[in-house]
Parts: sequence; structure tokens; C-alpha cells
Amino acid sequence: MPTSNRVKGRIGINTVAAIVENLWECGWQEYGASNDDAIDGVILMRKGKVKPADTGGIVFVQVKCGGDGYRQDQKQHPGHIGVALGPAYIAKHRSRWQRVPGPAILVFVDDTNDKLAAPAWWVDLRDPASYSTTNTGMILIPKSQRFSHHSKGDFHRLCGACTHDRLLETFSLGRSDILLPILGKTESLRNDAWNYYKAWRNDSTARQNPLLGKILVNRVGWKHITRRGRLPERIVQSWMLLGAAKKLVASSQQVFLLGHAKVTKFADGNLMTVDYLGLRGVISFPYRHQSVVQVVLKRNRLVSPGDAPQEREKIWFYSVYELRRGTLQRV
Repeated sequence: MPTSNRVKGRIGINTVAAIVENLWECGWQEYGASNDDAIDGVILMRKGKVKPADTGGIVFVQVKCGGDGYRQDQKQHPGHIGVALGPAYIAKHRSRWQRVPGPAILVFVDDTNDKLAAPAWWVDLRDPASYSTTNTGMILIPKSQRFSHHSKGDFHRLCGACTHDRLLETFSLGRSDILLPILGKTESLRNDAWNYYKAWRNDSTARQNPLLGKILVNRVGWKHITRRGRLPERIVQSWMLLGAAKKLVASSQQVFLLGHAKVTKFADGNLMTVDYLGLRGVISFPYRHQSVVQVVLKRNRLVSPGDAPQEREKIWFYSVYELRRGTLQRV
């Protein structure tokens, strides 16, 4: 006996809800059947494992279920699943998918072989490549885009980095907090930046982080941000962000691990661990729009063996730059 459309619809919704709520630990809000208008529900994106926190990211979802009805793979697209929605349906709702205030996706659930653990795939409905050029009623889903436990990162990226910024601390800078260059024919921005840097180095209070403790502000950081081969505009940007760096070092209580630690074992048994930490916050400037700034700290930890192992730690200010502006690989 064939499965009714109502039952198929419930299988699709239940599959999406189970993955989102149980595997991703995110929120799922189903829309009523009379109000869906080509949107069956929304995913409320969350980050974290112990206490997942809302990122502000919202994904609008259309769910279709039925391997023996909707699925019509095309030979000219062997790497894709073809979902036949019909030309009239797509023409009516495509503008709706473009207007919603967030990403809009289609989740296709194929219940042909297993109704209890049906496989699912997803596709971005705002991407022109998702629509077949030879059949106006067909949606094409890459077979690699499984909707499962490992897809959560794809949806964070789909929402964009700005949703994560809502979880960051916000700091305001006054004119007394920032580097103010002295304009004149005989003045040097480099000298002004170096004098600001030295004043910060000599202010022990401004180098004490609430979580990490003492931060060393010395030539390690200065040499890194002014190193040979770095683009001049990036050096100037780092100088103009020294006030933001000072504020984050003294106040930020959000610490991020950047990359992987490098561990070196010496002949005497000592272990040296070198890694990098990030302090990140939304900075409000007195002279321009706010932005997300990241401070990079370099940390060395030396662990001596013995019955009572001892650890010595040093943390240096290493770099500062704005996120979301250009490429960030060379900081």
C-alpha cells in the first residue's frame, strides 16, 4: 500500500527535526501547514556543546519527502539528485525564497528504502546553480550535500560570520584610548605608533588580562606587525588598532584557540608548547563605524618533569587586525 502524502510529509519533517535538535543541538520551529507558503520551518542556529548559545543565525527550510515521487535524477547531471517540484511551483515560490530574511534551503528526504532512518540532502535555494537549465521544474542537489550530523558547519557558513559576532563582547574607545597621529611635515606615524606602544608596555595595569594574567608587550609583537615583507597598509592598520588591542588585552574575557599547538620535547625531558590565542571583540571607535577586532597572543609553556611537574608560562602580544576585511592569512 503506497504511503500517503501526509505521512510522507511527516517523515520529512521528523527527519529534519531529529537531526537539527538531537545531533546539532540547535532549535527547530515548524510552521503550520496553513501558513508555510513554501517554508516548512526554520532552524535556529546555536554554537557550543555544554550550553549551546543562539548565534542569531536563522535558516528557512522547505522539506520534500518521497523518493518514488519527487526524485527524478537527470542523466546529464550524474553528480546531482533531481527533485521535481514542477515549473509552476518553482515560478510561484522562488521569489519567496529570495525574500526571506535569511538563507533558504530545500531538504529532500528519500524514504524509498528506509522510512525510519531515511537519508536526506540539502541545497541552497538562492543559488542559481540549484535550478536545472534544461527543466524549469527541477531542483538539482549535489549528492555530496548530505543533511546529517556533519552538516552543521555548512549552515553556520551559510548564515555568515556576522551572526557569530552577536556573541562577542562590545567595547567602546574614547579619544584618550586610541593612537592619535600628530599631523605635520616633520612628524612620523611610525614614531607616534612606537611611542604609544612603549607607553602601553610600561603600563602594567593595561597588560593584565582578567583570564590570562600578565601579557608581555615588547619587541616580539612590534617586530611581528612591522616585519619586512608585510604590506604597508596592513602595518598602518595594525598601528591604528593599537588602542583596540590595548582595550581587549585589559578587558576581554573571551579567549579563542587559534590553530594547533606545537610541542617540542628536549633531551632533559622538558616539554615546550607553543600556541596562539585570540582575544576578539566588537570595537566602537570615536571616529568611524564599529568593527570586529582580533588580538593574537603567542603563548609559550615549559613543563619540567619530576614528581611535582612545574609549568612556566609566558604570553606575548603578537598581532592585531580587523576580521571580515580582506584575507586574514597574513596577520
